Parts: sequence; structure tokens; C-alpha cells
Amino acid sequence: MLDSIKQKLKQINLIDSTIYKKAGVLILLLHENDKEDLRILFTKRSSNLSTHSGEVSFPGGKWEEQDKNLFDTAVRESYEEIGLKKDNMIKLGSLNFLLSRHKVEVNPFVGYLATEQVFEGNYEIDTIFTVPISFLINPKNISYKEFNRKDLKVSIPSWVYNGNHIWGLTAMITADFLNICFNASINTDLDLIRAYDDY
Repeated sequence: MLDSIKQKLKQINLIDSTIYKKAGVLILLLHENDKEDLRILFTKRSSNLSTHSGEVSFPGGKWEEQDKNLFDTAVRESYEEIGLKKDNMIKLGSLNFLLSRHKVEVNPFVGYLATEQVFEGNYEIDTIFTVPISFLINPKNISYKEFNRKDLKVSIPSWVYNGNHIWGLTAMITADFLNICFNASINTDLDLIRAYDDY
């Protein structure tokens, strides 16, 4: 399965970068407790933060000058936020970026946790949880909401898993990954959003 994911990610035609500030996030795949079902790790941000408080997100954050590249950003931030040990992870590839509503170019990278480890969140993180991919690709578990971006109406998927609401940019990135690597056929309108954004 990992080889299949890696091959599908290799086939993506990456689009040119923008003039906006950049961030790197990590879609971390793992098996828990020897279970066969592949899962995705998410974090729930602290309600005390000034931005994105209480939101579900991927580990990651904004690029800093010491970062060699945006993958380095995603790994550094994941270490700071949840204690990810880089040596435990295999990089599988990357997805095209999406612009956040604050005009930050968010670049997702995909990694697999080859060695199990215990994660612990820093002050930014309230909860660390994982969701089975089988749950995410099941159409019965997906809700859609119409979303206005400028004068464009687009359909955005979302999920609720054990009380955690996965929505917004995190949901769009999740759907993009699932569509590309698992043929999930989740309605995202991502091509429309990317074409509409004025870089």
C-alpha cells in the first residue's frame, strides 16, 4: 500500500509557488497497536491560542529562515508540536498547496510512521488523535457544506470522529490526499478553488 501511495504522489503535477507566506504540514500515516487499518494523525489546537484555536489541523506551521525547505518546516514543526522523531518517519511525497483564508500557502507532505512512538502535544496542542482511512473514505461519514470564497460557491467536505470536527482547509487537504491515493471520489472543488485564487 505504501508503494502505491508513493507512486500516486509522484504522478502529481506540482503547480508553481505563490508570492504569499508559506507553511508546511504533515499528513502522518500510521498503524496503531498492530492493527491493519492505516490511520491519519490529526491534532486539535489549544483553545487558548489567538489563531485557529480549538481547530483540528495537521501538525506543521510557518516556514522559518533556518528551514532548508518546506518539508523541513513540516518536520521541525511536527517535532515542536507533538514530538515527532524524524528518524521514525518515511517520506512518501507531497500534494499541491492550498491557500488558507489568511493567504498562507499551505504545502502538505505525506509521511509514514515506520516505528511506533508515543506523541505528546506542546502548549499549542490540546489533543492528538488518529482516524482510520476506512472511516474517512466511507461516503456515509462525509458531510458537505456550501462555502463562499469571494463570489465563488464551493462544496467543502467535513467529518466528525469521536467528537472531533475535521473541516475547512484541513478537510480539503485530507480529501485531496484520499482522492489521489485511495480513489475516494470526495467532492472538493479544489481545482476550481485553485483556478479562482488570484496569485
